[in-house]
Amino acid sequence: MVIEHSAANHTCLSDSRSNKIRTKSILFVTGCLFNESSGPYHTVQQTAKTLQKRGHQVTVVGTKGPSDKDLDRWVVEARAFQRYGPYSLHYTTGLSRWLKQEHCNWDLASMHGVWMHTNRVVADWCIRHDKPFMVTAHGNFNPTALRVSSWKKWLARMTFMRTLFEHVTCYHALTEVEYQTLRYFGIRQPICVIGNGIEFVKSEIIPEPLSLLPVWVRDRRICLYLGRLHPIKGVDRLLRAWSALRPSDEWLLVIAGSGESDYVSSLEQLLGSGKQNVLFVGFVTGDIKTAWLRAAEFCVLPSYSEAFPVSLLEGFAQSKGALITCACGLPEAVLANAAYEVDSSEEGLKEGLRLMLSLSPGELHKMGERAYVFARDRFNWESISTQLEQVYTWMIGDSNIPSCLRLD
Repeated sequence: MVIEHSAANHTCLSDSRSNKIRTKSILFVTGCLFNESSGPYHTVQQTAKTLQKRGHQVTVVGTKGPSDKDLDRWVVEARAFQRYGPYSLHYTTGLSRWLKQEHCNWDLASMHGVWMHTNRVVADWCIRHDKPFMVTAHGNFNPTALRVSSWKKWLARMTFMRTLFEHVTCYHALTEVEYQTLRYFGIRQPICVIGNGIEFVKSEIIPEPLSLLPVWVRDRRICLYLGRLHPIKGVDRLLRAWSALRPSDEWLLVIAGSGESDYVSSLEQLLGSGKQNVLFVGFVTGDIKTAWLRAAEFCVLPSYSEAFPVSLLEGFAQSKGALITCACGLPEAVLANAAYEVDSSEEGLKEGLRLMLSLSPGELHKMGERAYVFARDRFNWESISTQLEQVYTWMIGDSNIPSCLRLD
């Protein structure tokens, strides 16, 4: 389906108005404000915090989780509304009422994700008040992701989400691969291509990593998977590839992440007699997550589909190279020799693991050094925030088209 851009006045700015960035009032829209295992949770939180530090007024809206005791983690103003019905839809009546009562006047809205009721509510507000809005895709248009509940997404696109699709000012692709995916889907609006940033934690502000981990793992060489435990992440085929290789007891595969209990149990049952070389540590955050990243010799990302591999960059920020599938959407890391890429299959992972396990600590260390430089140079928050500001300024009609925006 070809989705035509209705805000044509934003696509042909060619006058000499100043490109100077002025502070703006921005409404961020996301799903659950408490789902720390979700990649968008961290990227939305960090983007909002960084923009506020740069002088912008930022408000984040989303839905409630089991509790709202950690709402202050957002630092910026955050509003969580009661969710009803299916989790993924994020249907709420409270957001619409709040928008009517607050009489707010944001300059623009930034929506993170696609198939959510919260987005439709804010899109309606933007249309009524003649405000531009951006949609950050977060992998939602990847063919693999579209096949999940495909009929529901088709129905949403044809009904209650139709107005949103018709009025999006621009889309935000996190990678070049995602940009191509959006165009293939049929989107014709302008698309900016801007990655997510990554925080670089100073080593002196956290304890010695090994002191935070179980004593018995300290002499093992660790291959680390960090992320959600969900079928789209391909952890099942990683475990099968690992078991088929039968690595020596020198190596330990650490699975750090959480998911639905039935799925996690199915993953554990795949191991058979190989459990001594695999460790499930559950969801990790803060210093414990950093400790596992620093203890690892390399990271692995076996995904079927990735919007933007945040966990991969977290490893890069800790000077860890990675084994990734070609579905992870970051070929630039491969060109920088920061990661080794394999076919998105069990056989591909087996080949990749065989290579990575054969590398010496020194060779893996050099790969990690290249990974750090790659992440530092391409995904620092100052550069990314500047690009976002330029797009926001263009969206409200105050500047020419920025270089990161594609009209073709």
